[in-house]
Amino acid sequence: MKNITIITGGSKGVGRQLTKEFLLKGENVCIISRNEKNLEKAKKELSKFSNKDIVTCAGDVSDEKFVKKFYSDITKKYNITCLVNNAGVGRFGTIYDNNKKKIDEVFPAIVYGTILMTTYALPYIKASKDIVKIVNIISQSGLRAFKFESVYCAAKWAQEGYAQCLRAETFGTNIKVVNVYPGGINSEFWKTNRNYVPAGVEDTFASTEEVAKIIVDNLYNKETLILKDIVFEQTHMNLE
Repeated sequence: MKNITIITGGSKGVGRQLTKEFLLKGENVCIISRNEKNLEKAKKELSKFSNKDIVTCAGDVSDEKFVKKFYSDITKKYNITCLVNNAGVGRFGTIYDNNKKKIDEVFPAIVYGTILMTTYALPYIKASKDIVKIVNIISQSGLRAFKFESVYCAAKWAQEGYAQCLRAETFGTNIKVVNVYPGGINSEFWKTNRNYVPAGVEDTFASTEEVAKIIVDNLYNKETLILKDIVFEQTHMNLE
């Protein structure tokens, strides 16, 4: 069977650029997103860079039934060599603005999605004779607290806690856990959070292309096979 890299939230932003970088490395890639139109658009654009397989799957990574069926289907044709937990939603505001609706928008993809996508991949990954990487795209917000990010930080800290436990329990196996902590990235992410970042400020952030290339290049550097964390120390909004 062919090998494949799975990327959640792969149709836009960093996820889309990660897909491109993996394709350029000669990998087959499966991208997951809730929006089928975005997936098809991404596939059409990305197919210009590689003749490798680009598999698209529309679904919600926080939906356990979807995740189970996804792995049952994908593993009939492919061996999983890398899982990138990238899906996420950011909703910012003051601590006085928080409510269940906002929490329910942020937590599912980041927390439930990371845990479920990893949990149901593990039986297939453990059976592999090769080294398999699980890459968690977390955030500086998973390490530090920032104003107006209370729900987002809470979700990212939960993701960080899970990622550290995942690493502890898979230590010494064929599973290598790599956690990534980007700072501000110039993407559509900020357009829904104008109460936090004024228009134009994101232009000073790192591009999705820069971030994705650094991540993938490091994953393929043989001298860093024991690489555990990729931390971007670029300037973040000064909102501590």
